[in-house]
Amino acid sequence: MLQFSPNLVAGATINPYRIVKMDTTAFTGIASTAAGDYVVGVTDGSTRRFDSSAHAIAGDQISLQPSNCVQIEAGGNITAGQAVKASTGGVAVATTTTGDVALYVAMEGAASGQIFWAYRLPATKAIP
Repeated sequence: MLQFSPNLVAGATINPYRIVKMDTTAFTGIASTAAGDYVVGVTDGSTRRFDSSAHAIAGDQISLQPSNCVQIEAGGNITAGQAVKASTGGVAVATTTTGDVALYVAMEGAASGQIFWAYRLPATKAIP
């Protein structure tokens, strides 16, 4: 399977290990904030400068993790095997809500603020 990461420019500040969606400007990505967003990937763990906690600010290149198995920051408690969706600032939260689109499945448990491994689901499907 050929895997690649699109070349995107940040439309706003985005932190490491955050879920990224397309912005309305061509080839521009921003933090995903909702279960229905069209997600293009997850930022890697790098920061823009040694004195910064941000992965990128507006106009910087975004580096996405090049695999379906990614590390994401948890925005709440997550259990291994749970479906996760994007929430505020691009963090991942567990979901069991009918109609939500699960983007990833947690491969391990995590508490809020922790980085955890997740697998990108091959197709988006609303939770019944």
